Amino acid sequence: MNLSTLSYIFARSPISTMGFSGTTATTSVHLKGPGGEAGDGFPMPRDGVLTGLQLWDGSARRFDTDEISFAAGDRLAVYCQNMGSNFTVKVRFNGVSTAMQIEGVPHNSTLFAVVEFSLLRS
Repeated sequence: MNLSTLSYIFARSPISTMGFSGTTATTSVHLKGPGGEAGDGFPMPRDGVLTGLQLWDGSARRFDTDEISFAAGDRLAVYCQNMGSNFTVKVRFNGVSTAMQIEGVPHNSTLFAVVEFSLLRS
């Protein structure tokens, strides 16, 4: 049995979520996460796999999916990067953007994001 497939991971561990939110203007900003704080990330308690980003910008639901591995202790954050006329919303680990991102998000929006992941059990 291949212990590294996403199907195997889902069979051993349900999908978990972490919510982020914030109001943007026109400058790059981290969204606030659990506890209402923004920053370069919340430490993950176990190894896992990032599987999705859901975003509501007040008028449209947008999403991205992928399979991105992370390690225990990696810091998870959601970052809105100003791209000139709009934002790209990016999931970051340890201050580095991943391939999971949503482009074309309007400036001056109230954003609600949900990051989906599975934590691996030992």
